[in-house]
Amino acid sequence: MIGYLLAFITSLFFSLYVIPKKIIKEKTIYYTSFLTFGFLITSTIFYTFFVRQGINTEIPSFPIILILIVRGLLWYLSISLYAIAIDKIGISRATQYQNLKTPFCIILTLSFLNEFITTNLVTILCSTILTFTSAILLTIPKMPLQKIDKMGIFYAILSAILLATTNFLQKLVTNEGIIYSQHIFTAISSFLFASLSTLLKDKNLKSLVSISKQHKILAMLGGCLFFFASFFQALAYQKLPASIVSIIVQLSAIWSILFGITIFKEIDLKRHWKRILCGIIITLFSILVLF
Repeated sequence: MIGYLLAFITSLFFSLYVIPKKIIKEKTIYYTSFLTFGFLITSTIFYTFFVRQGINTEIPSFPIILILIVRGLLWYLSISLYAIAIDKIGISRATQYQNLKTPFCIILTLSFLNEFITTNLVTILCSTILTFTSAILLTIPKMPLQKIDKMGIFYAILSAILLATTNFLQKLVTNEGIIYSQHIFTAISSFLFASLSTLLKDKNLKSLVSISKQHKILAMLGGCLFFFASFFQALAYQKLPASIVSIIVQLSAIWSILFGITIFKEIDLKRHWKRILCGIIITLFSILVLF
């Protein structure tokens, strides 16, 4: 029961950590620099706390550290593509397409970790079709005759593939007993790659200084929230197979849809409420079919 609760909490944090991107209008490359910095600060604080309290006595091996470095790179690329998708098609739509990470992750875990629960390839295919159907239903233009940016959809799906891989790598590391140390290495890696990207683009880091203090704080808050999403997911992986955790975390799509519609008014609720309700119901079915 605790594992299910941890996975549910994870789904909430996964929907919350992307909200600052909707508020911040900075370029993605600058936003991710502060996002990864916030993730690094939070990871460092909790890593230090767990070590001093004697909770963390883990000594990751070099192969594990290497996996976490790769995970940091893939997460940085994933969140960068996701941020671009949010700018192009909004949180509610981008999250639906990125939600394809669940069937992708389940395929990886069933193939390489032998997590053969009741889920099989047929149900995974059904879930994928339902997820696509829900995404199409919620791909509603904000204004009549307005076209949906197809590149935004492409970026969201590519982000889903990368995020599924990062979740798979996290499960690998968790299976090796590394829980409290994994986030610090992932955070260092993602921050270094984000900084390097900015440096290669601008030849210096002066552009980061010009960003407003409010936007810096909001971006770092997103990184802080991602730490908790990653942390609770690792704890859930301790209790449950990655397949089941991925299914429950898919609830983040529901929260993101609600945020996008109620807070950011991305879709006219009064005009399209039937289509929105149908999309949410199909999303729930895409989750339930995997159990």
